[in-house]
Amino acid sequence: MAILEHQELGTGNASVSQFETHSAGKGGSYSSHGVETNKKAVAPVVPYWFPGIFHLIPFLWDNVRFLLVTIQQYGWEKPLTVKAASMRLAVVVNPPDVVAVFKNSRFLSTRFVIERVQAYLLGIPDAVMPFYEADDSGMAAEPRKGSNVAPEDRILFHQASTHHKYLASPYLDPLVEVFKEKLHSAVEAHGIGEQWVEYPDLFAWLQPTIIEANIETMMGSKLRELNPNFIEDFCVAKMSVPIFLKGWPRWLAPNAFKARDRVRAALEKWHLYANANGDYTTTHENDPDWEPIWGSKCEKFRQQYMNNTQALGPYERACEDWGFLIGLNYNTPPTMFWYLYEALRDPALHARMMDEVAACRNHGGWHSIPDLASQPLLESAYAEVLRLRISIVMGRTVEHGDIKVGGYRVPRGDVVLMPTDSMHFNKEAWTRAGGSTEKPLNEFDAERFLVPSETGKPLFSTDRLAGLWIPYGGGDRMCPGRHLVKLEMLIIYAYLFTAYEIEVNETDMGKIKPNTGYVSFGALPPNRALRFRIRRKQTV
Repeated sequence: MAILEHQELGTGNASVSQFETHSAGKGGSYSSHGVETNKKAVAPVVPYWFPGIFHLIPFLWDNVRFLLVTIQQYGWEKPLTVKAASMRLAVVVNPPDVVAVFKNSRFLSTRFVIERVQAYLLGIPDAVMPFYEADDSGMAAEPRKGSNVAPEDRILFHQASTHHKYLASPYLDPLVEVFKEKLHSAVEAHGIGEQWVEYPDLFAWLQPTIIEANIETMMGSKLRELNPNFIEDFCVAKMSVPIFLKGWPRWLAPNAFKARDRVRAALEKWHLYANANGDYTTTHENDPDWEPIWGSKCEKFRQQYMNNTQALGPYERACEDWGFLIGLNYNTPPTMFWYLYEALRDPALHARMMDEVAACRNHGGWHSIPDLASQPLLESAYAEVLRLRISIVMGRTVEHGDIKVGGYRVPRGDVVLMPTDSMHFNKEAWTRAGGSTEKPLNEFDAERFLVPSETGKPLFSTDRLAGLWIPYGGGDRMCPGRHLVKLEMLIIYAYLFTAYEIEVNETDMGKIKPNTGYVSFGALPPNRALRFRIRRKQTV
């Protein structure tokens, strides 16, 4: 008989994911008997078979599926507690409760996530990990009370503050202008003329093109000049992110590790050249926003705080920049693929979106970025792609004091888990919030985020969807690159379809699905190739 630790635990029936899930009860895993009352007002514990290890085995086997099945069976409206051996995990998916978690950011930490990323994804040496583990100073400008970390060693604060500041306005505007130029160069490098050119895979064509433009925007042109195969190596390593984060040993995925090694070596080579030939301290108001050696001011400020601490040597700084590039490039290529895919799949929608693009074109032939960013259908389609195709499990450790969520106390030391699929595909929660469910939530609806206005023209809005639409996370760890990602996607769409004609293979279109092997790691790439052909428009 399974053990149940709270008398209030019942069975829910919410639809929480577009992926197929099965009720755990049907397999005989859990029982509704053997109730014990927990008088400490903590969230109810999900039933388990084995005292001591509790839910460890199913959680390790497939943590996302286990969480979704648990939520589906026991309900989404109240927090649930899962035990993985000695670790207590509070599962929170009710939108108001998710908002409550974000509002309690001062009591929370993501250090356990960051440390895993540093060790497994970035490959920070074991000898340097204590530097990251020792940073208990928090993310605010003022260090946490009791923290003795030296100002220059507040690595988490420096990372967050630099990215939030220099990937937003007023620094965002010149970055976007550079990106437009670099995107044009990257596409032009394919040499596409007025005759149709066929390619075997739209995603395989799109991904390196976007990454090339993005990396040159952020880190200048010298990085690629010094390392001609950098984009190819980076793409291989990028697609292996789940392998790294799952802790695979090198011998199981040698090509992935070798590609990452080459990326880090290339970054070290670039750092050495840039330090000898450039100046990363030129970040004053009158200094250029971009230059070919160090690239953007954001990267220069990164170099400043990394070089100010003695803990990070040349190898570790290369690891950090590899991680920064993953953060910049992990989600944009796959979400851009789906943005193009949905437009190409529906010619009527594509025509309406292009009408909005045409309205933003200026006399110089380019498009007004502020105007593009305020077109309601373009914005709504963008938001819908992110809802459908980004899957993450947000994690926070309750580190600096108990918090209260959904009427329960989440004790210090517990980890809060919030899988976005449970919010993005929960019809009942969307209906309660006033969100559109005219089309099923497992289907693309370009108008899902449009609301009526007094003028009669629909407006884009996510105002009612706090804690429900969260592809970028929330709280003090909300993705700092979200503004850049949005503008890049709109620019890419406008540029490609203004300058080129693109046709896709109809047979392939019917077989394309998201690759669920990337669930919980971010944007889901397509599961197979999509053949296409492209040619330059005769009149632009």
